[in-house]
Amino acid sequence: MARLRAAAGVSLALIALHGVGVAGQLPLGRAEPEGVAELAEACGVAAQEAVCWELALAALAVQRGVGLASALGSDIPGTASTVGLRLGSTPRLSLSVGAAGAWVGRPFVGADAGALGRSMTATGLRGAAAIGVSEGIRFGPGIGGFLSLDATLHLSRIWLPRGAGFESPSTGVGIGGRIGILSESFTTPGISVSVARRWQGTVTVADSAGGSGNEIEAGVEVTSIRGVVGKNWFVVGLMAGVGWDSYGGDAAVRIAGSPGAETGPSGRVASSRALYFAGGWLNFLVSQLSAEFGVADGALDPLDGVADRQRGYDPTRRDYFLLVSMRVTP
Repeated sequence: MARLRAAAGVSLALIALHGVGVAGQLPLGRAEPEGVAELAEACGVAAQEAVCWELALAALAVQRGVGLASALGSDIPGTASTVGLRLGSTPRLSLSVGAAGAWVGRPFVGADAGALGRSMTATGLRGAAAIGVSEGIRFGPGIGGFLSLDATLHLSRIWLPRGAGFESPSTGVGIGGRIGILSESFTTPGISVSVARRWQGTVTVADSAGGSGNEIEAGVEVTSIRGVVGKNWFVVGLMAGVGWDSYGGDAAVRIAGSPGAETGPSGRVASSRALYFAGGWLNFLVSQLSAEFGVADGALDPLDGVADRQRGYDPTRRDYFLLVSMRVTP
């Protein structure tokens, strides 16, 4: 057991260091995405320059939409505290499963972008597990949990609308850790900070409806940082949180009939944003039924000022999400 905890501690430390690196780059306002303009320029099809721009923006839209639907709000719903240990040194285990919906910007891969700012709904299932690693430091009766630690595991399955060109659902996995600042007691709220790293794999979007043959592929990796505060009042609990997501991955664009269309130009696209969420839960002995609603900031337009844009995707728009979960702590 001691070796297992040591291994978990090392793994969580590496994730935390990655999160600290991301946190050190947090801007005060909306962040500017990286790699979009470069991907559009690499497309190199002069006759369809506007389409190249939109395909590069579509890769950004996929990363931000799928990434948000994967990470959502709190990493472990229905609590703002770490789960801790049982009597002695036995780790406590908490399991949750939830249904999610995210209202995000729709990627455009066709020949005519149409109206600016079209949206789509991504729906999904999310599973999470928290395993207590350390109880932390106790300062007195009802005041403890400082630097307590949980290891977290994450699974997600996201369904994306075929009408928007998505070929299949997206499946993702993730690992992370939650660090306790204060454990909830009769007089104090629970406060914690978490870091997680998720991998959703490659998502493909094709213009099947328009028939242009254009297509993009975008890898989706998410680093998420969350800060949560919450409190139980007998049967009911309330919580609020803030977070930061960093999205990234390799992307490729393909324009039918262009030179090298089978492979297409590729490059790394990345972006980040802040998000805010709140929710509550009902307590049932060893389980909680919870709901969260949140909003995620937009980004600076990486192609702002570019003439002759069709503007099928608006990166400056805010996105919204909802998560309903059941958590069990046996």
